[in-house]
Amino acid sequence: MPVTTSIKIPYPTEGMIRSSIIDDVVCPENSVQLGLNGNFDRMGAFTSRKGMTTFATQRAGRIISLGRFAQNSTNNRKLLIQEDNDIYSWDGVTMTNVRTLSSNNKSRYSQFLNLVYTVNGNATLAGSDPIRTYDGATYGSTNIASLPKGDYVHAGFEGRVWVADAALDRLYYSDIVSPSGVIAGGTNYIEKLSPQDGESFTALYRHPRALLVFKQNHIFRVYGASSVDPYPAYNVGTFSQESIVETKDGTYFHHSSGFYKFQYDGQPQEISRRITDFVDAIDRNFYESVTGVWDGKDAVLWSVGTVTVEGVTYSNCELRYTISTQVWTVYNRTGQDQLTASVLYDDGNVVAPIGGTNIGNVVQLEDGNTDLGRAIPYEYITRWIAFIDIWSRIKDLSGITINTENGAGSQLSAQYDKDVANKWDNILAVSENFSTSSPSFVSNEFNRVRFRVVGESQGTPVVLYGIEVRKLDDKGYQEN
Repeated sequence: MPVTTSIKIPYPTEGMIRSSIIDDVVCPENSVQLGLNGNFDRMGAFTSRKGMTTFATQRAGRIISLGRFAQNSTNNRKLLIQEDNDIYSWDGVTMTNVRTLSSNNKSRYSQFLNLVYTVNGNATLAGSDPIRTYDGATYGSTNIASLPKGDYVHAGFEGRVWVADAALDRLYYSDIVSPSGVIAGGTNYIEKLSPQDGESFTALYRHPRALLVFKQNHIFRVYGASSVDPYPAYNVGTFSQESIVETKDGTYFHHSSGFYKFQYDGQPQEISRRITDFVDAIDRNFYESVTGVWDGKDAVLWSVGTVTVEGVTYSNCELRYTISTQVWTVYNRTGQDQLTASVLYDDGNVVAPIGGTNIGNVVQLEDGNTDLGRAIPYEYITRWIAFIDIWSRIKDLSGITINTENGAGSQLSAQYDKDVANKWDNILAVSENFSTSSPSFVSNEFNRVRFRVVGESQGTPVVLYGIEVRKLDDKGYQEN
């Protein structure tokens, strides 16, 4: 009878690859089925995530949008926070109401000429307000010329201010800024990009080589006031301006079919096939609310609302993508806070992703060891593992060790191929030591087995390095 000893489950260098896209029979064993509330940034290990900490004075209502202002050559930096009908500025100490809106329509921001241009809806949208500019102290009508109300704004491309009206399918633009810094015009427009196609503008975003106009399933490239062409993509756009994230290596966005990296001269590159069941579980009613943010380093985080996958509901779900390794993981915020707005903000001391939540918290993400004082639960599930090439042979295991840092209190358990879903057999409680062993552990007989580690973290993040078994017994075929 063949016996193999000292089996080490491969380190998770591939991160999450869901069985919904690649079956465990052929999927690399150095990937995992689930990494919840952790990341694989330390290659070969799973690390429980950082939390979120209070960044600004809590508001009473829902945070609708976040913007930023930074005055050239000064320390005048402000975070703009829309809470329901009001926009506040935060300078790190004081929260100041700088504008009261007619409704809680989402505001959008773009800075140019030391002014933040702000819109919150087109001329036919109830409760929309005229375009206004923020100068670091107050809102006013400086340098808005004849620009109309709009849903989206970009200031600076080609030296102009651009305003998109989703209802009229028009992209308005100002004259080129004068040498003295004055904006004029604003009544000219590019009209009817792919007219009467049943879609409307959903985003306006600058690429280094063009101004991009998104619809739900189309993208247009605007090179100037008289030069537009459709982007060569098939049925890909976005439903949410806030899902578009610019990072160190390009632009990423959400579409109903997945998450994509923008490719200027070709098809968008889909990046989310590894977690396709999570992507498919995003509620259609949330497409317009997906919000993303770059952490300023190597990861993008998208808030996708409530999703249910394999009977498990993640009420405040965020999908995190690591750029350099192309690895995914899943976050689920504890408590009632769901991210409703986000922005990468430089306050002069730190560059950090800032989030706003549905209950008025303005927080720094990927910071601290708890979610505003709440412990962070984590879960790690390996792939189904057969240990040998022939899955149909019966095996069992004896003796097991788990290697962790700060993992005391975690629980290691196993599931066998004959078990019902969500049934796990406890193996051991992780100790404060680097290695925790159970030499008396003897598994059930199995064709395949997988392991789970669960716990809570509210201190230094937990690092899971790997699981080792002392002996594998190959018991041959089960004959009928």
